[in-house]
Amino acid sequence: MKELDILFIHPATHYRSSDQGGRDLVTFLVMPIGTLALADLLDRNGYSTVVYHTGIEQIQDRSFKVEDIFRLYEPRVVGIDLHWFVHSYDAIRIAEIAKHNSNAHVVLGGFTASIYAEEILNRFGCVDTIIRGDAERPLLELMRHLENSELGEVPNLVYRERGVIKRGRREFIAGVDDLRGLDYANFDLLHNHERYCRLISQSGDLDPYPWRVSVKRHAWLPLGRGCSVDCSYCGGGRGAQRLITGRPEPIFHPKEQVLETLSRFMEYGIDSVYMDFDPYPDRRYYHELFEMIRREGIDVSTQFLLWSLSDRGFIREFSRTFNPLYSTLTISPETGSEEVRMRNKGFHFTNEELTRWLEHAMEEAVPVEAYFSTGLSSETPEAFEETIRLAERMVKRYPIASIACNPLVLEPGSPRHLRPEDFGLRIKFRDFLDYYERFRRLALGLPAESRLGYDTEWQSEHQIIDNSFRFNQRISSMQKGFQ
Repeated sequence: MKELDILFIHPATHYRSSDQGGRDLVTFLVMPIGTLALADLLDRNGYSTVVYHTGIEQIQDRSFKVEDIFRLYEPRVVGIDLHWFVHSYDAIRIAEIAKHNSNAHVVLGGFTASIYAEEILNRFGCVDTIIRGDAERPLLELMRHLENSELGEVPNLVYRERGVIKRGRREFIAGVDDLRGLDYANFDLLHNHERYCRLISQSGDLDPYPWRVSVKRHAWLPLGRGCSVDCSYCGGGRGAQRLITGRPEPIFHPKEQVLETLSRFMEYGIDSVYMDFDPYPDRRYYHELFEMIRREGIDVSTQFLLWSLSDRGFIREFSRTFNPLYSTLTISPETGSEEVRMRNKGFHFTNEELTRWLEHAMEEAVPVEAYFSTGLSSETPEAFEETIRLAERMVKRYPIASIACNPLVLEPGSPRHLRPEDFGLRIKFRDFLDYYERFRRLALGLPAESRLGYDTEWQSEHQIIDNSFRFNQRISSMQKGFQ
């Protein structure tokens, strides 16, 4: 057994299949991009570090158990990311296994852990500490202060002291200089990293085309942190950023650093990246970045998620910059009702503006993926019919690469979660335990008491789920008819 300073473990969401065998399956495989950067930061500061992705390990070896890791390593610290709420159960399950199989200090981080830090520490003794918000400097200082037990000196730390939950006296908010020193491309620290770069393209996570899994190597490209607006349904908007990290406005990674990350990705054979950071509609940063990418001759495909409609110049620059093999622009109109869109979406646009944008994308020969939602505040059954009609027009007029509708799940930290009465919600998921129980039941194959975590004044949870089913069935049938 090898001694290790820190072992990072990423949970995957487990669910039990409904077939006769009741197989244990995994989904939501994407790992927060900051996990590798944290591991690399500790590695460069002299701490022995390994990263395990439990979902990848289970796919690689169906007999894999988390306990197997602790037969190989004896870690001093175990770090578990609990960023997305879908990992609520599995993160705690891994923490329990770590405590049962080692003497390690267990620390959690990520947005969901940050929002529910006090509740998690009160309910689950297997978790020793939680880092709220940005974790780079706090994690380094935690490693140092574990020796003298002066946890109150660690920024952003929530911890127990003689049974009392306390917060560290100092605060850390990462700035541009802190981001500049991070390396997101040290995949050598991730066990089975080659398998990971292929499998995060699985259907249901990033890529709607499962046939591409065998040929496409994919990675998330870090571009910045924060948000400039609040969408009603998003747990990562401006208000949530202030609540969780204290960050008042978005910051970008230096463009030279992004180029270096892309170059490092290419060394690992990664040929496609996902770009999901678009806080300012002028996109001046991206016009400059795209020009630098072309100048350096970096050959990569990109799925770029637009937070608002772009001008035609951006579409043209995108087309000139990236390999067309897997490249798409993704836009989320959310709804066909302009009134509902204005109520819920931080960046608003009209259906006419959307139509004009789609025409520009078609003329520039750039594939588009469009995503709608249901369960929005103020969305009546009649308003959802507007969504279906808009989607039908889009299918008829434009060669849409992908179009789908998903029911919104209540996100911790979103405006709808923090102020449900302002948005006409009757919520069923309020505390961390509600999310934990939802995904515990999923892992055990038990029926869910609630899938979305709310009803609205205008529609029940059952109606909202049925909306998405009808939408996807209708649009899929239309698209097949055009093939």
